Order: sequence, then C-alpha cells, then structure tokens
Amino acid sequence: MQTTAATIQGVFKDKNTLYYLELGQVQRLQGATQIPNSTQNLLAADQLVEQWEIVTSDKLKRSLTDVSSYILSEGLSSNYDPKPYEVSLLSQTIALNHLSQGRWNDAMVEAKKMAQREKVIEELIQRKVAAVSRVEQQQQNNQNTRGATSRIQDIGGYPINLLDDEETRSLKNSYQNPAAYYLSGFIHESQGEASLAAPGYRLAIELRPSVNFFKTSIAKLDSNIANQAKKTFADTLIIIDTGYMPKISPYQISQTINFGGNSKVVTLTFPVIEKSSDRFTPNFVQLGDRAANLELVSNIDAMARKNLKDEMPGYVLRASTRALVSLAAQFAADQAAQQSAKRNNQNNQNNNAAIIGAIAGMITGYGLQAINVTDVRHWSTLPAQTYMARMGLPIGSSVLKFTLPSGVTQTQTINLLGGYNVVYIRMFRNSATVLTSNDPAALPPKPQVLAPQTIANPVAVVPKVSSEEVKPKDGAFDGFKKLFSFGGAKSEELVTPSETISTDVPQAISPTTSPASGNMDGLKPYEPPNLLNSLQQLFN
Repeated sequence: MQTTAATIQGVFKDKNTLYYLELGQVQRLQGATQIPNSTQNLLAADQLVEQWEIVTSDKLKRSLTDVSSYILSEGLSSNYDPKPYEVSLLSQTIALNHLSQGRWNDAMVEAKKMAQREKVIEELIQRKVAAVSRVEQQQQNNQNTRGATSRIQDIGGYPINLLDDEETRSLKNSYQNPAAYYLSGFIHESQGEASLAAPGYRLAIELRPSVNFFKTSIAKLDSNIANQAKKTFADTLIIIDTGYMPKISPYQISQTINFGGNSKVVTLTFPVIEKSSDRFTPNFVQLGDRAANLELVSNIDAMARKNLKDEMPGYVLRASTRALVSLAAQFAADQAAQQSAKRNNQNNQNNNAAIIGAIAGMITGYGLQAINVTDVRHWSTLPAQTYMARMGLPIGSSVLKFTLPSGVTQTQTINLLGGYNVVYIRMFRNSATVLTSNDPAALPPKPQVLAPQTIANPVAVVPKVSSEEVKPKDGAFDGFKKLFSFGGAKSEELVTPSETISTDVPQAISPTTSPASGNMDGLKPYEPPNLLNSLQQLFN
C-alpha cells in the first residue's frame, strides 16, 4: 500500500479530484490508523465534486454555441470530472470511514447526501444526452462536419460486446448503488429514523430484488426500532469488497471517411473497458461459530460498463467531428498550396513555396489530429463487487475467519457492541484489510477524568502550554502528481489555555459523549502510467 501511495504521488502533477479519491482509498486500505488521513482526502474530493456539480450544471444550461463547445472539448481538461458511480461510492466510502471511528451522526450526513446527489446526477445526465443530440444536429447542418455521428454502431471494429453483457443490460442506470442505499438504511435505522431508513431499503430492493435480507430488513424495520432498547445481541452488517475495477484504455480504430469527393483514412480514438478477470465470490466468512450467508449486492464493474455505454455517444461525436475538422483543414491547406504552386510556375520560380505549403498542410493536419485523444482516467482503486450479510451475534469479542481468493484462511478478533455494528473487509488475493465500527485503534481517544487531589499550595499557576499546529505527515500529502500528465480538512489546533489559578479542588475534565448511535454501548499510443501496478500485485 505504501508503494501504491508513492506511485500516486509520482504521477499526479496537481491535486485534482482523482488524486484525492485514489489517495484516500489507498490510505483507508492501510488500516484503522490511516482512517483520519483517508477521510481528510476523501472530504477534499467531496468538495471538488460539489464544485463540479455546479460548474457542469451551469455549462449545460447555456446557449447552443456554448454547449457545443463544451461537448466537443470535453475530456481535454486538466481537471477530473467524476463518473456518476464514483460519486455514489465516494459518499459510501466516507460513511464507512466515519463508522470506523464511531461517528454515526457524520455517517448519517453522508447517507442523506447520497439521495440528494442522485437527483443532481440524474438531471446532469439528462441534460448531457440532450446536449449531445443538439450538437449532432448542429454538425449535420455544417458542410464540413456533416458526416459526424454519435452512434458507436457506425464505427467498425469497436468491441461493443464489452458494454453489452447481461449484467450491464440489467442495470437501471450507472449511478444508483444498492449497497450504498442499504448502508444508508442501516445507518438511519441505527439512529431510530424509520422514515429515513425505509426509502434506503426500498431502493436497494428495487435495484437488487434477488437479495433476500434486503426484504427481511424492510419487513422488520418497525419492530427493530421499537425494540432497540431491549436488544441483547449485536446487530451486525458485514460488507465485503472483492476484485478490481477493469482498466479503461485508449483504443485506436482506422476509419474511412468521405470528404471532398475522396475517401480518407483517419484514426479515431475511443475508451475501451477491459474484460472482467479478477472476480472472486467469498465462500467462507464466519464470526464466532456462525457462518455469514453473503449475497452479491452491487456489481461496480457492471456500473462502470453501463456508464461507458451511456457516455459513448459523446465520445463518438467528438472523435468523428474532430476527424472531419482535421480533414477540412488539410483540404484547405492543400488548396492553398496548389494555388501557390500555380502562381510560382507562372512566374518561372521554384516550387519551394508549394513544398512549404504542403508541409504546412501536413502540420495542420497532425496538429488537429493530436487533439483526437480520449480521457481514460477513472477511480481505479475501487473494488469490482460488493457482498453483504446481516447477522445477529453475541455481544463482545468474536473471532472473524474468512477465506481469501488464494485459499488461505485469515483470522482476526473483533469487538461487537450491543446495538448496531459494521464489519468491512476488503479482500485481496493473499491478504485483506478489516475495518470495524468499534475498532479501538480507530476510535478517537477519550480524555481521562482527573480524580480530586489535595493541593499543598492552594494558589498555583498552571504552566502555560504553547500552541502548535497538528499537521499531517509530510509525504502523504505533499507534491502529489496528477494522473496521466493531464494538465481537507483544516489542521486542528491545540487550544492554548490562558493562565489560571487553581482552586482547592481541581475541576474534572468532562468525558466526551459516546458514539452517535443511541444503540451502542459506549496496448496503444497514449497509454498512461499504470497507477495500480503495485496494488494489482496483491491479486497476482
């Protein structure tokens, strides 16, 4: 994990959204002690996503000319536009980070944000589809770009089958995540919010009706909340992430286009998503003497394919338009060169001007073809599938056992409290990261209560403590590089107490409140550097 963090540091020029997503994910996979740093980076990504929502919405509301410019230039920005499923998973990941530190109220804020952002994303997608349609019509009315298309079916040689498997076709959209909705319902239930928990459970059922415990949760919701105070067991949600997101790469296709009465061969570049390879179904997870009945609740791999399929009309329209613009520029340059040559011959001069004109036309063509690139960046440290199970378990220490893809069984002791618990496991081939909602290593330290003491000298000055800023360690946050060469939270401060005069009996420091849950006791050119070489080795 440290090597992967260093890789991120080496390939990013600027701290954009993708930088914070990748680094925050890798940090949380290093274990409980890195959760605060992970949360800080993921919250930084969250702020940039909010800005993206505002800016993109504004661009898609503008005039047709401005929308055309945006659609045809998209993908060349040094910033990173998050994909819809990445926005959903960002809120889910931040919520899990909060839970691992006992901050159930903060996790509930993220759960509410999921529903709010869903409406924004849905609106943005609808506007984008309409904008692509308007731009395509505009291109048809232009003599130079009349052959532009948004249909991937018009491009021979593209592997459409990678975007059209059964699982991808079954998805309603690319941004509604059943695992995120169920987690939202579970968090709201833990806080006694039945009216907020029910919609999360219902959406999870609507998106994944085959999952049995989704239906059980909504059926028992009212009784669970009514009897929370009487619970004598640890209501535990197990979440397991496996596999890796398939890599998205640039894919070049030679295409023949008719222009100016002649057939021209151009090279078009599109993103292509690789075939799924690292898929693993966890078949043995046990807490104490009870085995978990795990069910697949989210296929993030399929969500990525659905997103690319939905975005493909924009990619095709950009590529075909740029190719036609390039041909038009070359044609104009060739015409100018021929006219220059004709004049020079008439004047009995050399053909140097014609040669220079031809070279100029060639340079113009290459220059315009150079913008025929496609943005293949994505949140590559995400898992491919999410499995879940919900169990009622004995309160206290419990031995967690699970089998890794390599066949090795890993064992770890975890602590389960009365009320609601979350156990998160990220499985790799030969190892795993385990985070729980009650991990002592992740929970913030509680201040100790000072016992009353007899003061020999009743008037004494408490030494003044100099303030110092608590900063994250250098190296994890400095000089991070932006992926593919395109191109937090505030530090807490220790409060300095003023000089005070002690009384005969020193005042005790009030302990912090318990965790928020009231139910808890206490291939091709343009190939970019591979960010995940080191991380992928965990599967090899």
